[in-house]
Amino acid sequence: MDQPCKWLGLVKVHGKGMWRRMCSCFKEYEFGLLPAYASGTEAGVWSLESGMCPPDAPLLDHLGTKEISSMTLLSGWAEYYNLRGIPMSSPVAALLSFPLSLYHIVTALNVATKTRLAKGKDITVHYLGPEGELDWVPAFSELAYLLGSSGSLHIVMIGPEVPLALSGVSTSVNTKLKLTFVKGLYQDESSSLPPPHVVVALNAGLETYSTWPGALEVIKSLNIPSFFTDYSEPCCGNAKQVLRASGLHISYPVTPNPFRSPVKIQSLSNNIPSFSNGFVLGVNT
Repeated sequence: MDQPCKWLGLVKVHGKGMWRRMCSCFKEYEFGLLPAYASGTEAGVWSLESGMCPPDAPLLDHLGTKEISSMTLLSGWAEYYNLRGIPMSSPVAALLSFPLSLYHIVTALNVATKTRLAKGKDITVHYLGPEGELDWVPAFSELAYLLGSSGSLHIVMIGPEVPLALSGVSTSVNTKLKLTFVKGLYQDESSSLPPPHVVVALNAGLETYSTWPGALEVIKSLNIPSFFTDYSEPCCGNAKQVLRASGLHISYPVTPNPFRSPVKIQSLSNNIPSFSNGFVLGVNT
């Protein structure tokens, strides 16, 4: 977004809860180390009125009486908001874009992980380059409810922005979701991590960071399905060039992500609208 503080102010969450990481006002704090929320409750985490954020409770059927036990397959934001009883005016999609983009990858785009989960098996995700996500762990807890009685997710977040205080720490939401944090570059840490079933990098910026070629070499050697999101089609075009230069074949073409952030980002260099997690592409699929 062009003016994040302005947008956050308009939706009345500026300087509150998890939203603090969506602008630069708290940049003095390392990722993952924002001060504790004013309240440990659901309202304190989201800083929204009751009914405007997903409840910390299992999903219910359309009558609102019976818990949904099967893994939930989602087509986009409208279906998710309806399922959770959230009005479309709620801004939560701007944060939930990260966990739900990951969920879309493992339950819709990658057949192997979808099948494992449906059979009640565990899957491990190597999640590369986390930043704000390190402060949005409560938003990722929604994945545990979406999984229902299917398999479980172990998300290993690896990147240089993981603070030393978090590196090596694991946290479990319940039996369905575990997150582990590892500081360092993927090419340096991958051999000591549990083997992945899928690799994910959101808002990857493959052409922006000089450390990507080393990580892509690991992805090539693992030959594991790997998915990347980026802000716009031109960004994805650049990403394709980087992937091909690393000897990787684009096996999942650039496609609009149904769980992109709805908040538009206007590029300074052109008039092409961009969105956080706007498009997705994949290799080794």
